Amino acid sequence: MLDLNNDLNDRQVEAATHVEGPLLVIAGAGSGKTRVITYRIANLVKNHSVDPRRIMAVTFTNKAAKEMAHRVEQLLGYGANCWVSTFHSSCARLLRRYGDAVGVDPRFTIYDDQDQKAMVSRVLKELSFSEKQFAPKAIQNEINRAKREMVGPSDYPGSDYYRERVKQVYELYDRRMNDAKALDFGDLLYRTVRAMRDNEDLAAEISGLFDHVHVDEFQDTNHVQLELVRLLSPHRNICVVGDDDQSIYSWRGADVSNILDFEKIFEGAAVVTLDRNYRSTGNILKAAHGVVSKLDGRRPKELWTSNDEGENIFLFAASDEREEGRLVARAVRDLRNDGFPLSHQVVFYRTNAQSRVFEEVFRALNIPHRVVGGMRFYERAEVKDLIAYMRLNQNRADHTAFIRVINTPSRGIGKTTVNKLVAVAAARNISAWDAIEYAGEAGIAAAGVRKLLAFRDMVESWQDDLPRGPAHLAGRIIEDTEYVDRLEVENTAEADAKIENIKELVGSIEDFEADAEEPTLDSYLELVVLQSDVDAAKFDGDEVTLMTVHSAKGLEFDVVYVTGMEEGLFPFRKSEDAIYGGAPEAMDEERRLGYVAMTRAKQRLFLTRAQNRKLFGSSRSNPPSRFLSDVPYEIVKDLSPDPPPAVSLLRRQPKKDPQEVWVDHSFDQSCESISVQPGQSVRHPKFGQGRVITVHPGDTPKVEVEFPAFGRKRILLSYLEFG
Repeated sequence: MLDLNNDLNDRQVEAATHVEGPLLVIAGAGSGKTRVITYRIANLVKNHSVDPRRIMAVTFTNKAAKEMAHRVEQLLGYGANCWVSTFHSSCARLLRRYGDAVGVDPRFTIYDDQDQKAMVSRVLKELSFSEKQFAPKAIQNEINRAKREMVGPSDYPGSDYYRERVKQVYELYDRRMNDAKALDFGDLLYRTVRAMRDNEDLAAEISGLFDHVHVDEFQDTNHVQLELVRLLSPHRNICVVGDDDQSIYSWRGADVSNILDFEKIFEGAAVVTLDRNYRSTGNILKAAHGVVSKLDGRRPKELWTSNDEGENIFLFAASDEREEGRLVARAVRDLRNDGFPLSHQVVFYRTNAQSRVFEEVFRALNIPHRVVGGMRFYERAEVKDLIAYMRLNQNRADHTAFIRVINTPSRGIGKTTVNKLVAVAAARNISAWDAIEYAGEAGIAAAGVRKLLAFRDMVESWQDDLPRGPAHLAGRIIEDTEYVDRLEVENTAEADAKIENIKELVGSIEDFEADAEEPTLDSYLELVVLQSDVDAAKFDGDEVTLMTVHSAKGLEFDVVYVTGMEEGLFPFRKSEDAIYGGAPEAMDEERRLGYVAMTRAKQRLFLTRAQNRKLFGSSRSNPPSRFLSDVPYEIVKDLSPDPPPAVSLLRRQPKKDPQEVWVDHSFDQSCESISVQPGQSVRHPKFGQGRVITVHPGDTPKVEVEFPAFGRKRILLSYLEFG
């Protein structure tokens, strides 16, 4: 038997032992949500005799899924064989098993974002649509949005000129993807849900695989993911874990109402709230709560901890972004000397463009660092080239892979030859690969035909290598294409870097073969294309991590620097109008993003800003972020380097007795007849929380108030709220 009471607190036990019917676990940051899911699964197996193969758990990253599976195995003492994976991996697995029944070739290739964009460009060209008028990325985003909303090509509303053209692209794109036996990321979920909706017998067979379904990070689910969860759990043994305060992915379709309305979606659901934080100090939680508590419509909760109150929240202002970078770098170096390794520190920013300055400053000061969220390893040209060769071995109809490698490295097959080959393929309604057989009919010169046939023979010769595994196949490709040999001849630093990346790729394939249950080419290619930035990131060296806040979910560090805390940047400028009549959800998500950033910190939290910043090619002065005024005065320490008042985040450092700092003892004693007193806490609708400095009585009483983000203001008493 598994004794839950030995390892969990009361609310965690309540969640882990609720095993029948719908259950929503609201798990605040650092409250042990993964622990609850894994103990719940172990409880089902050990204490309720549920077959582990009939337990499903889905999450959003391979890293999280791998960690979850590992923890379950530790609790059970053996490999549990539960179905633990990401949404996309789960759907890919189901489609490979049941694809034939719904018109999906089980040997399908998965296209990543770059491949999908290339296919959209191909379709635009076929339709003679201008890419200036119809940007491939915009069309790609619209197709992805439609699939998230379960809108297929034939259902897409061509309600105006632009949408009618999008509909045409979507329809032809869908046909060309089918021709290529390829699915994009959106297809994996859309096709699975569509298949289960349209085929009751298939839906019953798939949902019948599982007695219990678990969903991690439920606040990040979109419409199609919610539909999948509903279809998989007709038995209603569904447990979802998440936190509405950490919903930060609306830009990719996440709908926070899924978690806010869970009890309406699954009637009779039980709700357990985990509000004890094991990660952060008390002051860090107070700061984060100050930001997130301003949200409307959130589930009421305030995290608490038995940890020490810890250090104050450190704020500093800089004159510009370069000084901000230097201030952060010095703090990183000083804390390293105080016992915080570089690998325990992270620099967060709102946009990737902010990383450049930090990278330059860290290089200049010889501070080792890594950037998460830049170009992924698997997006590098030489890596994608070799993977495209491997994809072509998996699926000869893969048009994008074929076009990428037909003349890479150069073998004298030019664009004219390729275009003629593609035209023959379209005319005969066959793949470009199969069109090689008819190259002579396309007006391709004899020399060109010979080169095409030689390419085909080379690829065909690798067929016998497939059973020996993807690593052996990669070696054959590198050898026969002379890919590395050509780079060595170049003898440049860039070529050397590419060779190192190819070696790293081969090493990754060998690692995959050593660890995977089924080390096949199909499973390797699926793993590569479904990896996220965080999955690919390595945190094993002593380096400072630089990353966007959006990449931070699920991570924790001893020391966190949240940079660029300025209006227009964090919150981001697209959300600026939300307070003045725009969509309030835009600003709400920025606020949740600030909360996520702060709650990654375990021991130290720094909030920084620049008075002037050059970004996106222009310079501008941004007021301090409104989030700064939400951090309680009494837990703040200003480290700004003797800034002028307009630059400082906090004009003065609060002390335990507010009278020591905030009271101007020279004020007119006649103000005692007014209810407000110096040192009192007040709130202004624009400037946020502040503290009264002096009182000016009269017919229209005014007060001078110190606001942390805006300095000292003289304001009519009637404009203020007290308390």
